[in-house]
Amino acid sequence: MILLVFDFDHTVVDGNTDVKILDVLGNKKNGIKYDHSTGWTEHMRQIFVGCEKQGVTQADMISVLKELEMTEGMETLFQRIKEFKDKIKVVIASDSNSWFIDVLLSHFSIEDLVDEVHTNPADWNGNLLALKRYTTNEKCSRCPINMCKSEIVLNSLTDDISHVIYVGDGSNDLCPVLNLQEKDIACPREGYGLSKKLDTIDVNCSVVRWSNAVLIVDHLNYYLNVQ
Repeated sequence: MILLVFDFDHTVVDGNTDVKILDVLGNKKNGIKYDHSTGWTEHMRQIFVGCEKQGVTQADMISVLKELEMTEGMETLFQRIKEFKDKIKVVIASDSNSWFIDVLLSHFSIEDLVDEVHTNPADWNGNLLALKRYTTNEKCSRCPINMCKSEIVLNSLTDDISHVIYVGDGSNDLCPVLNLQEKDIACPREGYGLSKKLDTIDVNCSVVRWSNAVLIVDHLNYYLNVQ
C-alpha cells in the first residue's frame, strides 16, 4: 500500500483558494490586513465575516472557486490513482478549509478517490462561512500554530503502508518532508517555496521536482510495479 499525501493549494489546484476567494469582495475588502501574531486561519475568519457583511453568498463563493483548475498533469495522476485505488491511500493535508476543498474535489469529480482530508473545519452558519483551526500545534516549531503536517502523515500511516509519496509546494510542507525515510519520495513543485528550501537542505528521502504532475505518475508506477 502506498500513502500518497497532497497539499491542496498550488498542488492539486493551480492557485490559492484563500486568495482566490477575495475575488468575491471585489473592491470591498474592508482593509483587512494579515496579522502574523494571530495566524492565517484567524485572518481568513475575519475575511469570511467581511464576506457576510457584504452579502456574499455560498453560490458566489462556489462560482469563484470553480474558476480554479487542477495543476498541469494532476488529472492524469488522479486517473492513475483511480485505476489502482486498492493499492493507494490518498490523504490531503492543507491549510485551506474543508468547505473549499469539498467544493473543488466534487467539481473535479475526485472526491471518491480521497480517503482523508486534514484541514481547517469550515461550515455555513446562516450566511457566514464559520472557520475553525484544525488543531492547536504546541509541539512543532517548524509548523504554523494550527497544523503540523508531519503529525498528519504519521497518523495516516498503517502497518500495510510500504512507501510515502508527499506532493506539495510551500514552506509548511517542509516539516513532513524532513521526516520521510529513504524509501519515500518528496515531490516539490518547481519554482515554489518547498523546492527552493530543498536546494539547501539534505533529506533522507528521494526528491522529485515537478511542474507537470505526469512526472509523479512515473514514480507511482514504479512503486505499483506497473508500466
